[in-house]
Amino acid sequence: MALDIWRRHYFPDVLNEDAIAYFWNRMYRPDVIRSEMERGIVYERIMLNGKMIGFLAYHHQPEQARMRLNKLYLLPEYHGRGYGAFALAHAKAIAERLCVKEIYLYVFRKNEKAVRAYRRAGFVVVRAEVTEAGDGYYYDDYVMSYTLDRSG
Repeated sequence: MALDIWRRHYFPDVLNEDAIAYFWNRMYRPDVIRSEMERGIVYERIMLNGKMIGFLAYHHQPEQARMRLNKLYLLPEYHGRGYGAFALAHAKAIAERLCVKEIYLYVFRKNEKAVRAYRRAGFVVVRAEVTEAGDGYYYDDYVMSYTLDRSG
């Protein structure tokens, strides 16, 4: 599902085909996902009427009172219909239960649609960050953050 989403959403404006193949292979091989789950990253399916329409992954970092939203993907035909906002509200509810102060994420800077969606959900850009991924590829991201109200 991730590869299908990446090809339909990222190509050609965010990533070219070679970059999609490289990053997907780096992030979604079964051994990579197993390793992430062993390290405590939680994967959840986004379901609609018994059909998987997307997924999210998050990692609680209690020592820093933070949660990283590692992944949030929806099939493109479900964009703009409120399902992403619902998934973000779900992530915020999880963060509340975990008593974290902040949710943060990395998003490709060229992924303007996602950046707008995260901003609508109350996330702010903390910084731009370019990180070498290997083989001549780079992550060109915004780091975005959502602060939870812990005053109550």
